Amino acid sequence: MKIEQLDFVIYCVGCLSDALHKSAAQVYDLLRSTGVLNGYILPCYDVLHTFSKDYLVDELTEVLKEKGAFA
Repeated sequence: MKIEQLDFVIYCVGCLSDALHKSAAQVYDLLRSTGVLNGYILPCYDVLHTFSKDYLVDELTEVLKEKGAFA
């Protein structure tokens, strides 16, 4: 993982943490356990990092829903 990707992952975790009212550790674990981190965020970094915070939160929340992360 490149430093830019690591910075972006940290940014995504922080944004989702605020939006979902969960700790950063919980969000990170959720992203890893559902495969969203290694299967979506990192492979799509080149495109995703160009989007706004609101778009990222909405997009990642939808992806997590599709993965069954929320009831």
